[in-house]
Amino acid sequence: MNRILLLLPVLCAFHVHAQQTTVVPFLDGALDCHWNPADADRVCYSIKGSDTYYDIHIASPDRSYDTCLTCDHPDLPNRHISNAAWHPSGKWLLLVVEKKEHPRGSANALPGFGAYCDLYLISADGKQTFLLYETPNDFDHGIIAPRFSPDGTKIVWTDRFKRPALWNAQRHFGFWTVKLADFAFGAEGIPRLSNIRDLLPGKKCFNESYGFSPDGQKIILCSSMTTNSAWKAQLFTMNVDGTGITQLTTGKHYNEHGCYSPDGKHIVWMSNAGNANKGTDWWLMNSDGSDQHRITFFNKPDNPQYIGKAVWTGLASFSPEGNAFIGGIQKSLVTQEGYIVIIKLTQ
Repeated sequence: MNRILLLLPVLCAFHVHAQQTTVVPFLDGALDCHWNPADADRVCYSIKGSDTYYDIHIASPDRSYDTCLTCDHPDLPNRHISNAAWHPSGKWLLLVVEKKEHPRGSANALPGFGAYCDLYLISADGKQTFLLYETPNDFDHGIIAPRFSPDGTKIVWTDRFKRPALWNAQRHFGFWTVKLADFAFGAEGIPRLSNIRDLLPGKKCFNESYGFSPDGQKIILCSSMTTNSAWKAQLFTMNVDGTGITQLTTGKHYNEHGCYSPDGKHIVWMSNAGNANKGTDWWLMNSDGSDQHRITFFNKPDNPQYIGKAVWTGLASFSPEGNAFIGGIQKSLVTQEGYIVIIKLTQ
């Protein structure tokens, strides 16, 4: 059993204030997750099934309710299905779906890798599915982390246009850009994307978007555009038209996975700052980048939250009330396997 399952609330001091962090186990073996913004009693997550492929489940936060949405779905390829994200109405979800056939193995399409994947929409009851965006069937392309705008009229996602090159620190994860599209249902109820645009044209580096600010005016992302290595990515925001790029974090640390609180006042993200083992923990800051402080200590040997080995916190998703978030923790960057926890925050 992982040590995190035994944790009691931990009182942690930051600067001139204290923040109580309660770690609640959700599910071992599961990975990416998203809290329904319209229903606090529903989350979605991905987990590997007996067929070795990831599928999407919908569950209550205490898992008293848990059902597989995509298992053996007749209208899906039924290989890796991951990165689910709710529509603001709670009636639809975006999915990143591995193609039925492609040149290389399915390991390249694992959650977080995204090669050979397309963008789908599925109804929350699983009865309707639609292919929204299809990538070229080659190793240079892929999709990760799609998100709806708060009003449901736009979708942002991270789009790969060049395969990884392990000998190139800047291209270690491949070159990715941020795509934005308008989203609407047509007269016959068929959803369509239009006006698809590249918000970071010409930036050959690692870029990864995580969604919108609650007012829909900004997109939050990480990027290595100001460093020489994908492993030194920093957190940024930009306007929805791609202008006004603002850097929120600095230094030589690795920063990813930013998420706004529902009131737009705070951002949770992951960083390896202060971790000698290079694992990552969740941090919290004001939305303007001020008052940055650590809120978990899974990689800190002298803290009760210490796991005992390096782990990597992933993209978080706040509850509608904003007093908790759900997030995945990776045990391995190679296999992408991990588990999900809920973090409760109180002042």
